[in-house]
Amino acid sequence: MNWSERKYGQGKLTWRITSLMKLSYNLIYDRSVSKNYNRYYFYNPDGTGKNHSTSATQILQFTHTLNDKTFYTIGASMFDKDLKYYTYEDASDPRYVHPKVGLPIDQFSAGTGGTDHSRFHRSTNTMLIKVDLSSQVNSSNLMKLGVEYRRHKIFFESMTLQPIDRQSDINLATDSPFITTKIPELSSNFHDLYEHTPVELSGYIQDKMEFDDLIINIGARFDYFQPDGVILNDESDPSIYNPIKPGNRFDDANGNGFQDPGERTKTVDDRRAYWYRKATNKFQISPRFGAAFPITDRGVVHFSYGHFFQIPRFERLYENPDFKIGFGTGNQGVVGNTDLQPEQTVNAELGVQQQLAEDMAVDLTAYIRDIRNLAGTRGDEIVVFGGSATYSKYVNSDFGFVKGLVFSFNKRFAGGIAATLDYTYQVAHGSASDPREARNAVAGGALPEVQLVPLGWDQRHTLNTTVSYTAAEWGVSFISQYGSGTPYTPRRSEDVTALLTNSQTKPQFFTIDGRAHYELKWDPMRFVVFVRVFNLLDTRNEVGVFDDTGRAGFTTDEDRTRRINPAQLVNSIEEYFRIPTFYSEPRRMEFGLTLEF
Repeated sequence: MNWSERKYGQGKLTWRITSLMKLSYNLIYDRSVSKNYNRYYFYNPDGTGKNHSTSATQILQFTHTLNDKTFYTIGASMFDKDLKYYTYEDASDPRYVHPKVGLPIDQFSAGTGGTDHSRFHRSTNTMLIKVDLSSQVNSSNLMKLGVEYRRHKIFFESMTLQPIDRQSDINLATDSPFITTKIPELSSNFHDLYEHTPVELSGYIQDKMEFDDLIINIGARFDYFQPDGVILNDESDPSIYNPIKPGNRFDDANGNGFQDPGERTKTVDDRRAYWYRKATNKFQISPRFGAAFPITDRGVVHFSYGHFFQIPRFERLYENPDFKIGFGTGNQGVVGNTDLQPEQTVNAELGVQQQLAEDMAVDLTAYIRDIRNLAGTRGDEIVVFGGSATYSKYVNSDFGFVKGLVFSFNKRFAGGIAATLDYTYQVAHGSASDPREARNAVAGGALPEVQLVPLGWDQRHTLNTTVSYTAAEWGVSFISQYGSGTPYTPRRSEDVTALLTNSQTKPQFFTIDGRAHYELKWDPMRFVVFVRVFNLLDTRNEVGVFDDTGRAGFTTDEDRTRRINPAQLVNSIEEYFRIPTFYSEPRRMEFGLTLEF
């Protein structure tokens, strides 16, 4: 129930036009069909949809060496990705059944039938043009500069198919469960669509200065972002299709709040003229600095400091593009914000690299990262006109701070054996791990966090080791990964003063992957037979846990559920509380053949 089929291809052509000019072209194509595990459809796997993904990347690069000190490159690329999800390709497929079909008997029961009526289509096209110039100005200065232009075309459509009006309700005892579905109107809460063309422009300049006992890298980068979006002029009346204020529904000339004779009803086009305003463009200048100097004939100290600019994820900008909210009371959801500021990171590192012997080296690096302007949902909700409903939007309200230490060891042995070891100690705290965290807290009647808490990816210890052996015709390698537990939020705490958010950790993680290959030469071709094994020891790592026990295989809710004796007509209570996605993927083996010529 978690299968995939994939076709992948990659090709490269290189043309050496002259001894000083080279042109290369790369094409990468990937197509896959997959289905994700869905617990609700455990006994009805055909009722849920498949993911259909197609992507193609084309890269063209021209390199021209002007002389022995200067060269430039001109690069262009085009990236296309198309992703669709649906149960049946035709939106009016006669196999769709009424939403009432297959509803679970109770909250502890899987569905007994039914079809998933949701579907979406997302396509992204990214065009990139970049020019880079490098020149060894003199014996001490290597100058680099470049510019880059990136244009995105984003299309997204999401909907939940609805029964036609005369089949909005059926009698399951007498009517056919199969229905005719329809695509809901764009004005409804069951249909979203947007198209945007955001643009990025950047440039950089860098000077690498080499002296007898000192190497300095200094530079700066300029980033510009045009989000191509709109924001609301009046947040208290968000939906252009279903306005609440009288003046937005009709020409309320006398301001009495009632539509009197002669006061014209406003159309969507009327409101569009004043409903939105454009989001502002963003830019930032980011300085970068690095230095390295020897401390022994085999040891080097290195330091770096820099500011980094990252545009927000597009789904945070454009989510719920028409600002549609529910019709109930309380918090009615989250809307995107195309006026989000870019996320900013200040990164600093200090380390030492030491060659212990000809075949042995170590590196010790300490780092800090100060992350600001992360997307979050502000604690103060936006009140809808009338005062009975609220909603939230993404704002630059979250932040984080990361500090850590990295130790690396590399060793080459005689006879083709090599080994590496990388250990990281890290502490990652911030205001929230999930951008919706503050909104969810407020909607649930709690207060959002106002202090630093462990982030969801705060992992104190990670250790990666590799061992490989390479002979003339064959080779074998192993990679082991160990990680201490990542945080989770427990349901309760014995100490009522203790901070609950991400205050406990999941069990540790360990896995070993292996690869072996054997070469067969048949001039002018070469065949490489290989086998890859993931999770060689078939370790059942607990990647998800129940919030009352902190374990994947046990929850006290199971005993409490047994006491109320619910109906077990489809699945047992034990089956309901066994969640496969709480465990890492079991052992997987891949066999393959590579042909080179």
